[in-house]
Amino acid sequence: MGNRLGIQLNLGAAVVLSLSLESAALEAAAQGETQTAETANPAPEQVTANRTSPGSSQPPSDSVFTTVSGSYSPFTPYGRQYALMREELSRYRALSEDEHWQPLPAGQTLAPGVRDPRVRVLRSLLMQYGDLPTTDDMARAELQEKASDDSAAEHYDNEVRIAVERFQRRHGLHADGIVDSATRTHLNTPPAKRLSTLQANLDRWQKMPKDLGPRHIVVNIPEYTLRLIEGDHEQYRMRVVVGKSKHPTPQLSTRMTRVVFNPTWTVPINIAVRELLPKGSANLTAGGYRLVNNRGKSVPFSGRNLRALRLGSVALQQRGGEGNALGRFKFVIPNQQAIFLHDTQKKNLFSRNKRAFSHGCIRLEKPQEFAQIVLADQGKRPGKWNAERLSRYTSGTRTRAVELDRPIPVHIVYWTAWVDEEGLLNFRPDIYGRDNTGEADDSATDDSVQ
Repeated sequence: MGNRLGIQLNLGAAVVLSLSLESAALEAAAQGETQTAETANPAPEQVTANRTSPGSSQPPSDSVFTTVSGSYSPFTPYGRQYALMREELSRYRALSEDEHWQPLPAGQTLAPGVRDPRVRVLRSLLMQYGDLPTTDDMARAELQEKASDDSAAEHYDNEVRIAVERFQRRHGLHADGIVDSATRTHLNTPPAKRLSTLQANLDRWQKMPKDLGPRHIVVNIPEYTLRLIEGDHEQYRMRVVVGKSKHPTPQLSTRMTRVVFNPTWTVPINIAVRELLPKGSANLTAGGYRLVNNRGKSVPFSGRNLRALRLGSVALQQRGGEGNALGRFKFVIPNQQAIFLHDTQKKNLFSRNKRAFSHGCIRLEKPQEFAQIVLADQGKRPGKWNAERLSRYTSGTRTRAVELDRPIPVHIVYWTAWVDEEGLLNFRPDIYGRDNTGEADDSATDDSVQ
């Protein structure tokens, strides 16, 4: 049996009953709802969001779900994600109560072609998580009961490899089909802990705007990924670097309003004092840094001005262009925490699996590609912001900016669990420790602007 995601449920009657009861309750609530102006005349973004992937089934058109924030349509990206997450919550609640779950024992790495008694346990786990298809509950029972011939169940065959690779992709691991210690750790995460993770993420969804925007940007901190979503489809994706644990990137919803070419960087006081001033004024000058007063006038690196820097009446600023810490592009998203998206000189960081290295801002892997997409329909001549034009604007040291004709909603989120466009439930590590201890204070310090 599959759910709306096309994921095998494989948890038996408990899951079927749980989902049936929940669906019945939702439909009953929907029958009591009168049609509102919003549902009778959907907004353009809701019409766009009605498109779903092939094979998916939708709730009845008059159904309305309820959160602590009120009711919303399950046809919007917000509503659809929330509904599917609730469905997954039911699945994992049933799995956490299932006495048949058992972890994969320690031992040698499991790879395609091997025969090992632990493959039997691996198969069972993959079935319960929905990565290894089954026809009914008897298949799972056969794996858990001692059979007369163990050879088939203990063989790591191609079917198991495909299931392991799917499991690895859902958990942000390298999908090589090899069950090493990292993959085994994720396989052995207790269902009760996953249940807690799902609930924490549902709570975060309830605090988000119900209208994400017909075209919007999502930066998922634990996934280290930016996505540009149009309607209900992903238009663009790239890797990002986020804030380190002591300078966490905050969750926020705002809009992208401006693109800056060859941005200058006004260095936060703490970074200036702790990291840059010890290098000496000669090195700073060579790197394009200067001291500026409150009127924007350049002043010398004197003892008096350095003391004024610590008091905030003088700032350390780096000119735009080659070698600037913000790179060649800055994408402005107004917010109280002074967070923005920008280019970076440290391109090597994007090849790493874990990418929490910044002071809070979002560093972009491919800022020029991103700028070209963001500016594609800008102005009276769409398409004028091509690669050649962007290269001209980012040469030299001159700082220029362009205001967006249509600002794009931006949502910086902290999703350690979500359902992706393919209908797969994803999990990522809780890098800031927010799932079980409550949401940390999202206020960013002066360090949070790089």
